[in-house]
Amino acid sequence: AEGKRTQTVKVAQADSGKIKLLGEADASAIEAIGKAEAERMRQKAAAYKLYGDAAMMALVLESLPKIAAEASAPLARTQEIVLLGGEGSRSTAEITKLVSELPPAVQALTGVDLSKAL
Repeated sequence: AEGKRTQTVKVAQADSGKIKLLGEADASAIEAIGKAEAERMRQKAAAYKLYGDAAMMALVLESLPKIAAEASAPLARTQEIVLLGGEGSRSTAEITKLVSELPPAVQALTGVDLSKAL
């Protein structure tokens, strides 16, 4: 009986040690991931600081396709667009106005002046 008890205690201690080691390994992995992400963010911030407006412009230009995709998503469900106009029509003027308002809108949202980038 004493041998059985000792064996049970030893098994429990081994299981306890195993659980502790697994927990420490998980903690080390999480810490390493956190440190790597922090370093990546630090390097990114340093690059943005070094390149200033150019870095901001790169970010904006990188995100413009995503913005355009989101803004145009409802149009994907449109089967047909018909522009009615003719002599004295305002369609062309409205489209021109819409396109001319895009750079100021991007600047208001992001702080980047697209007219300087183009």
